[in-house]
Amino acid sequence: MLTFRTNITPDDLETVRQISASSGIFDEDCVDITVCLADDALYQLEHPEDDDYPHDTKFLFAEEDGKTCAYACYGEIADSNASYELYWLATHNACRGRGIGKKLINELIRRLKADGARKLYIKTDSEPRYKATRHFYDSCGFTLEATLKQYYDNNDDCCIYSMHLGNANDDTEDESLSAAE
Repeated sequence: MLTFRTNITPDDLETVRQISASSGIFDEDCVDITVCLADDALYQLEHPEDDDYPHDTKFLFAEEDGKTCAYACYGEIADSNASYELYWLATHNACRGRGIGKKLINELIRRLKADGARKLYIKTDSEPRYKATRHFYDSCGFTLEATLKQYYDNNDDCCIYSMHLGNANDDTEDESLSAAE
């Protein structure tokens, strides 16, 4: 049975490293970044009084039979109107192909909606090795909203996906923008 949790523990730093490294997609620098973000989230949990700490890093973990098998790392976009960005999403390679990633995204979306989130953004590479990732976001209902040419490297654009999460009353803003284009 798949369960979800948001609390992060010191042991999760190594778990995040293992899951990220097992994916075969992230290079060593990216794996280190995911661990740094987990460390940031742990710091925020342990030091809630530190108002000077600028980060808003959260994790949602998926567990199967008590073992962490996937995570989503996300945060609210500063100075936005309840918009969030999914920074990283990874499922342990041994657990891939069972729909865990899609269930994790759906749970994240459910929680963000409950918290009043308006929009969720995701950035990913255009390199061929990220083709399955882009297809995954498409299949989850995200829309490719923008492509930033040569963002990561000469032949590697940044693909920005989004999903509107707000209620029907919030749709008027997006409709008016579409009508103006």
